[in-house]
Amino acid sequence: MQLNVLLRGQSNAQLMGDYNGGAQAMVDRVEELLGFDGATDRVALEYSSQARNANTVFSGTALLGDWLKPTADALGWTTGRLEQSLLNYVGELPAARKAEPTAVVWLHSEYDSRDATLTPAEWQGALRSEAAQLRAAYGQDAAALPYHFVSAIPYPDGTDAGHQAIRIGMEELAADPAFNARIGARALDTDMSFDNLDGNSKTRDYGGSHQSNPDGMQTGERLALSLAQDWAEHAKPGSPIALAGGQADDLGPQVVQASRIGDRQLALAVAHDAAGSLAPLDADAARGTGWTTIADATGAAMAATAATVTGPDSLLLDFAKPLPADARLFYGHGYGRLAGAEGGGRGNAVYDEQGMPIWVDAHGLAADGTIHAPVTAAATLPAGEGADVVSLGAGSGGGVLAGGAGADRWLVAPGAGSATIADFAPGEDHLVFTGIAAESLTTAPAEGGGLVITFDAAGHGVTLPGIAALAPGDILFA
Repeated sequence: MQLNVLLRGQSNAQLMGDYNGGAQAMVDRVEELLGFDGATDRVALEYSSQARNANTVFSGTALLGDWLKPTADALGWTTGRLEQSLLNYVGELPAARKAEPTAVVWLHSEYDSRDATLTPAEWQGALRSEAAQLRAAYGQDAAALPYHFVSAIPYPDGTDAGHQAIRIGMEELAADPAFNARIGARALDTDMSFDNLDGNSKTRDYGGSHQSNPDGMQTGERLALSLAQDWAEHAKPGSPIALAGGQADDLGPQVVQASRIGDRQLALAVAHDAAGSLAPLDADAARGTGWTTIADATGAAMAATAATVTGPDSLLLDFAKPLPADARLFYGHGYGRLAGAEGGGRGNAVYDEQGMPIWVDAHGLAADGTIHAPVTAAATLPAGEGADVVSLGAGSGGGVLAGGAGADRWLVAPGAGSATIADFAPGEDHLVFTGIAAESLTTAPAEGGGLVITFDAAGHGVTLPGIAALAPGDILFA
């Protein structure tokens, strides 16, 4: 069989396809993870940069304005010349090829990040329009043709607001099961040193517009994990993905809780994807590189001064001044490149033992001790003794969760995935539905015993094993 990867974007996508080997490394690694032999079963790259009117990449171009044009009423988007070239490329593929399983790798954020007025909603609207056209060109629907985003890369001419709007837009689309997308790679720990900025070929210039060759290889390797997990159903017996039960460590460790220790420290709890512990920090990571709090009311930012791994799934951050009451935690906010003392970025993230970088929801994480259910259903919550507040928010992966002893509050928000609360205690624990009307809930017996409370039209629900009935007041609305 053949699986196809369409690579699209601007100059950094072109570097991956033409120069630094990242695209080929991605394809080769996917084949390795799935146990493909590269002949009978293979992964093919769909990519063009030199054709007359049928290319998948264009250097120095923005999605909004170059690839897509706003409609006259500014309420929608029309196909620009560059997007049409991409559609021409797909249109020229044989019908049998277009029917094969295909994924889109999206490495396109640089020029759009320059717009400080860009909003996540505007970027998402354009992306949804683009995806609808591309999927139609393939004759496939969203369920069959996923998008794998390279989270907005650090672009020196970009704005903090523009970078963050794109990252939020990507994560919100990834949280929407109807759209079918994943964050395929994060690339804050990059040198961005392809360009000779000072005109001296003997020096290395960090922080330019383009990923270095090692950066591109790293991005390709991370994308391969995302693609392989998405295509786990095609994995051959005995392949790495099959042996891992379809799981790859493609998402890396997610910070799911930030709790205050005094007024100048934050204790972070991490949910691992398919890893087991955090790795030792390099000197730059230990200096707190990349960690920032921003006050909701004033927008005042404060950078961490130190980071310490305190356990397999825990981290302690130090700050020079007291944290504001409304502090929200970010990692690599805005431009966000994890530049070290010598200027380079590679190796400067907090990593798990498999080399995947840590991340925080692009919306930021309130430093209030709330535990946020991770986006991967395979992760374990860091809940324990005492009363916990656990948030099942948009994009949460569901899975089987436990709050431990104590009176726990489970917050369920629109967009949450289905979840099982293994130790819900009626009369002690509470389900709090936020932004979900009471009339939206339906309660029914769960298969195997217990109750399932469905909370949206898509059929997502909370399953409570072993519970025959709920006590008055167990369900609350906010």
